[in-house]
Amino acid sequence: MKKLLALTLALVLTFTAACSGGSSGGGTDTSGGTTATDSTADGSGGGNTGTDNSSDNDTASSDISGDMIVWMDDQGSFAAAVIAGFNAIYPDVNIQFEIVGLDARDKLSLDGPAGIGPDVLMLQDGAITNSIMDGQLEPFPDWLQVKVEDALLETPVSVGTYNGRVYGVPITIEHISLYYNKDLIDTPATTMEEIIAFAASYNDPAADKYAMRWPTGDGFHALAFTSTFGYRPFGADGNDWKNPGFDSPEMTAGLSFIVNNLRAVFDYTAQDAGWEGVVTPFQRGEAPYCITGPWAASGAIEAGLNFGTAKLPTIGGKQPHVFSASRLISVSSYAKNPDAAFAFAEYMASEEVAGYVYSVLGALPALKDLSSIAGFAENEMMIGMAEQAPFTFPALNIPEAMYIWEPWTELHTFAWEGLLSIEDAQQKAMETYELLLNAAGLSMYD
Repeated sequence: MKKLLALTLALVLTFTAACSGGSSGGGTDTSGGTTATDSTADGSGGGNTGTDNSSDNDTASSDISGDMIVWMDDQGSFAAAVIAGFNAIYPDVNIQFEIVGLDARDKLSLDGPAGIGPDVLMLQDGAITNSIMDGQLEPFPDWLQVKVEDALLETPVSVGTYNGRVYGVPITIEHISLYYNKDLIDTPATTMEEIIAFAASYNDPAADKYAMRWPTGDGFHALAFTSTFGYRPFGADGNDWKNPGFDSPEMTAGLSFIVNNLRAVFDYTAQDAGWEGVVTPFQRGEAPYCITGPWAASGAIEAGLNFGTAKLPTIGGKQPHVFSASRLISVSSYAKNPDAAFAFAEYMASEEVAGYVYSVLGALPALKDLSSIAGFAENEMMIGMAEQAPFTFPALNIPEAMYIWEPWTELHTFAWEGLLSIEDAQQKAMETYELLLNAAGLSMYD
């Protein structure tokens, strides 16, 4: 139990890091060789024109040596483990490791041109696209791109892909799933229709007793329902900020299911569906099911709850898709040792590193096949997360995404509470979104 709690706390910190601020720290030599930071570079900027990204190789050369700087957001032993593993393969590469957090992109924009930046760095999914567009990162050689695409899940790989080229190795994936109380549920439901039927006899509104809890006024969690009707914010690729889709037929169908099927049996208000009304009852053992994420797990373990996770239940035979967050490893355009940097990126896509992601970070690896990860198959807290992982959208990472959350919340709250008809709630959400854009000097119609 103590080991599971440690893993879970690390998982919570992993997900939180993907959504909040970070920190940077000093350099540490974690290799057996000599630490070297070249302070004599001319600072003329990035772009390794000598790197052949169309190589016919199928792996990095075994004859790699020299100095390399690695930036990662790691306060523990994960970086030490992966650097030791890399040096076991490439003993002639001397690695200087520095703890650099969510400010890695900003720090690279200064340190890279100055000649003191990294060869390899860890980036959050929200930062990598801008780093690519700013010319801060090198596209992977063909041989490495093929390896990444073959070994790792499509959604996190797509986060680090731009114009058909891969720029990052995703090492983690985090998202919501169906949590269930194993003392109340023997086998988790696989369909929402099953849960609704179970809730019809289990629920007791007078006693505030409900079969499943989730934030009913939250569009982020509501994707567990609306996505099965084809809704995805900002269009098929998640990048069309002029199309939030609040007034789409897909959203109409999703809201109709929520109002007519879910609200009919889950008769609690959006106001009562905050943390205290959703996660706390589950952690106390009072709710059989809860749609939530890794942030809820540590409290459940500390409370002694016997629980597991499962893939989100289907609706009408269709699997829900929800947002996911990832951390990625990229090669700097200012890298002084690009051969070693690409070899390191290749290593980070390996099963060995996926094992460290699980056992040291306590996070869900982005690997497609987790069968080789020791102990993973027995971890019922993570099994369901892994089953849901292929059914995710990349987190919204365009600047205009900041304007979607308020109207999205309004939409679900007004519809759930019956304050507006579904159609009126949709129109109101579109109006609010447009007002927020206009206030920022943007227009949906330009």
